[in-house]
Amino acid sequence: MSKPLLIFMLLLLIPVAHKLYITLDTVKKLQEMPINHLAIIMDGNRRWAQQHQLAHQAGHRKGTQKLKMLIKYSIEKGIQIVSVYAFSLENFQRSPEEIQQLFTLMVEESEKALPEFKQAGVRIHFIGERCVFPETLSATIAKLETETAEIRTLDLYILFCYGGRQEILSAVNQIIKDVKEGKISSIDEPTFKNYLWASKDIPDPDLIIRTGGIKRLSNFLTFQTAYSELYFIDRFWPDLSTKDLDRALQDYQQRKRTFGK
Repeated sequence: MSKPLLIFMLLLLIPVAHKLYITLDTVKKLQEMPINHLAIIMDGNRRWAQQHQLAHQAGHRKGTQKLKMLIKYSIEKGIQIVSVYAFSLENFQRSPEEIQQLFTLMVEESEKALPEFKQAGVRIHFIGERCVFPETLSATIAKLETETAEIRTLDLYILFCYGGRQEILSAVNQIIKDVKEGKISSIDEPTFKNYLWASKDIPDPDLIIRTGGIKRLSNFLTFQTAYSELYFIDRFWPDLSTKDLDRALQDYQQRKRTFGK
């Protein structure tokens, strides 16, 4: 092999070697400062569609593909819990046509993705105000939760018909009821968590990533995010890349979490 050709081939290998180094370095750092629970606010589907002169549904459909990418990425990094903000209670203020299209899309994509989730070992849970879950999705939600209940490579929590303030108010109202009935006499933090929609066994998010360039939590896990680290990405959710996630994890590794100490 000629020397110029050898040099050319080595140059081609540099990006591959660099990517492998970044991956191994990120895994090593995650072992030192692990992310047990990664939370994602998947923002920007509609703005992505508008930017590409497409209907909103096209943005939501593209967004479901990124969710699959996120799951694969999280499993590779050894992250055990991922929660995603899929539909808030405030989203019901959107047009009935868009809401119905979104719910129809969720049914279609869930049916297609379920075999992939099961093969990858993804256990699915829904968190939200279940009394307002649309009937058109009830069977799909039950199927997703039931058929993945016994597998656990990664726990995926889908926040659906969810609002952080509403979750807290629901807990308070149930506590008031139980106090009046004599079921409880005092409240501490562990007891309060028992009344939240999210299971008390879910650890608080270590890192919250929000796409779309907006820098707020928007009623996302209001009680649970008191000491979560925040990272904001300007890209819309459908444009998110593994490089964006790498940068977020690398940034997280540079932080020092003191929890007020």
